[in-house]
Amino acid sequence: MTQKNCYSRLTPLALAAVLGLAGCDFDVDNPGRVLEDDLNTIDAVDALVTGMSSDFSEEYDGIAFLIARATDEMAGSGSYNTTNNFRRGIIEAEQVDGVWEGIQRARWVAEDGIRRLRDDIEGYAFAGNPLTARAYIFAGLANRVVGESFCFGTISAGAELGGAAEAAQPNSEAFQRALNMLAEAVTHAQGAGNSTLEDIAHGGRAQAYVGLGDWTNAVIEARMVSTGFLFEALYDANSVRENNEMRNETRRREMSVFDTFAASFSPPDPRAPYTDCPTTGDCNGVLGADGITEFWRQDKYYPDRGADIPAVKGTEMRLIEAEAELRNNNLGPAIAFMNEVRDFHDLADLTPAPADIAEAFIALDRERYLTLWLEGRRMHDTRRWEAEGRTTLPSVMFANGLVPLAGDNLATGLSQRALCIPISFSECLSNPNLRGAAECTS
Repeated sequence: MTQKNCYSRLTPLALAAVLGLAGCDFDVDNPGRVLEDDLNTIDAVDALVTGMSSDFSEEYDGIAFLIARATDEMAGSGSYNTTNNFRRGIIEAEQVDGVWEGIQRARWVAEDGIRRLRDDIEGYAFAGNPLTARAYIFAGLANRVVGESFCFGTISAGAELGGAAEAAQPNSEAFQRALNMLAEAVTHAQGAGNSTLEDIAHGGRAQAYVGLGDWTNAVIEARMVSTGFLFEALYDANSVRENNEMRNETRRREMSVFDTFAASFSPPDPRAPYTDCPTTGDCNGVLGADGITEFWRQDKYYPDRGADIPAVKGTEMRLIEAEAELRNNNLGPAIAFMNEVRDFHDLADLTPAPADIAEAFIALDRERYLTLWLEGRRMHDTRRWEAEGRTTLPSVMFANGLVPLAGDNLATGLSQRALCIPISFSECLSNPNLRGAAECTS
């Protein structure tokens, strides 16, 4: 009988008389802490891998939200001081503690979870297990995100699973680490006979090879994935942690499609749907939260708080092949791959067709913009193309201040916008290998 039930049956005068009765036992046994070793049970494996998925999703949307505001994907229409800075190319270490810690947590949870599956759980069949493949996928994709999004990482390619942070590492280390993890995912997916997991891993490897500038292997991996393939980071309306942050922040009118390339399509391109709120009135206000910028709501994820965000998809694979062809001066095949993506979305072929490689690269920039819109990928494209001196591309022109910022007159004439997210202030404080490092003082 519970304490509540005991009390509920007593009058105040009778209470003292019954405290000693055997029927009401008020002793509480403390079960103690859940020990680390208690998690090493085969019954916990499903939950362990689900946690890897959850932690990856939990930060994937936050990074995408930051990148949308810092690039030409969306106008900064909000009240956050971070948005004001991001739109001017200022991304400070103090402003990115959350996204840095979130993706590093996702990386560590997946990597250390793999170690636990391999070494600590008695009776778990590690080799050729689909859960093992999934674990390696989340580890690989988390490392890919680090390579694409941040100026530096802190884990070398050969570091042990879940190893301690090191000194600042070039992005190539994160991409190579992603390749290593995803190669393991392919092996275990093949052993499990799971072609879907194999496709995810091949697609992730194609993305990582692009990061390394290895177009030969990027194409080999991309060709393994069909155009209609889609793998997404999962979200849900169940709790704030599970919500798609970009949907929630659009509801708050913190970013707007107004005056972006996506907004130039009427009706909207199916890959970048939006609502012109001042015209339709079908929104939570016609101005952004800044009170100045027209609010054009993105509808890729709205109104579903649980809308999923693509992480690997076949249409991107075709654009990887298109870019590889352009780099080999093969205009016709490159245009054909771009048109294959457009056909998948029931769009007409590029018209007029690009006349030369330079025009085709501009078309590729636009196609990647629309195909990967609000998926946290735009900053990496801008960074790598800017490094190659492709100054005619719209993304690079934007980064170099040659395209005005939508709804933001104060930024006119800005010479350079951020091309990556710095190592966070919290990492610089807590990682002894970074004390005094230029990556934390510049």
